[in-house]
Amino acid sequence: MKELLAPDDTRDALRKLGGLLFGIGALMLFLRKGEDYGAFIVFLVLAIPAALLYGGSVLSDRFTGGMRPWQAVHSVLGLVFVPLALLQFVEWVGGSASGWNTFWVFSVTAALGFYAGIVKGVRFQLLAGAVAAIVAWSGLWDELLSNGLGAHYGAYRGLLGLFSIALLAAALHLWRSANDERVIETALSEGGDRRLWKASELLTGAGIAAVLGCGLTVAVLIVQVAGTGGIAAVGLGGGINVPETSVAWDTLLLLVSLGLVGLGTMIGTRGPVWVGAIGLLLFLFIVGADLDDATPEPNDLGIWPLVLIALGLLGIGLSAVKEASLGDRPRRFLAELKSRRR
Repeated sequence: MKELLAPDDTRDALRKLGGLLFGIGALMLFLRKGEDYGAFIVFLVLAIPAALLYGGSVLSDRFTGGMRPWQAVHSVLGLVFVPLALLQFVEWVGGSASGWNTFWVFSVTAALGFYAGIVKGVRFQLLAGAVAAIVAWSGLWDELLSNGLGAHYGAYRGLLGLFSIALLAAALHLWRSANDERVIETALSEGGDRRLWKASELLTGAGIAAVLGCGLTVAVLIVQVAGTGGIAAVGLGGGINVPETSVAWDTLLLLVSLGLVGLGTMIGTRGPVWVGAIGLLLFLFIVGADLDDATPEPNDLGIWPLVLIALGLLGIGLSAVKEASLGDRPRRFLAELKSRRR
């Protein structure tokens, strides 16, 4: 087996492309024939790729001297099949869509993602695990709260905020304590802090939870447009009512989004920047459409455009003032924070 999987750029590329084609083919089979086949056959269509792609990649690193890029690709694609297979298993054994099933299915998915990310060094799996954990967290509270999340959007926002803080704490811990060697090498070696690369994926996950909580109005509107079946499919049942927004939530969404863009550009990772950019677009839509008003009047000037322009000009103006600089104090603070060991 070691000789069969010996590192080789050409054979690795073939394995990578072959795994992608196999996975896409299995997904296409599921999409086209999922309604025609029996529940057990559909379960096999999803479970076999999950086992071969995810299991075959994370368990074969001892034969390749560490995780190779093709194994990273296989593990990520395999993780996509895991919740699909487990949800199909629930249907096969006669279960129904519920918050409890959402909770355990996506908890397993998150655990597998974090294992591949932390232990095996597949950075993207940390983000995938964080997203799965957000879904699991939502499913849990959909069961614990009376009448589901749809009746408690205010509480849900707070719960997402708490989860975002937990992910931020996990990112900080990972940055300070992760093993530098457990990050997959690529053909083009990058410089930089490998532990920071890994931690940035959890930072992105924290940003997703925070932006989702602050921009919940738009998120629910999207679900309504897509149809309530999108929520029922993962167990978030009940009636749907659009959560109200306010100036406070809009301001928090703006601050979180700006912070993500600022942090992402400072540490040199794209994930937080993308999430921050999406948050800014949500802010622009919510405030531009005047959704925080009981009677929206999007054509009125309002105060927001003037405040944003004034703050923007103030920031640009301060950047020209020498005394406004903090010098290297932010970098020294980060260096001291990283060096502190528990």
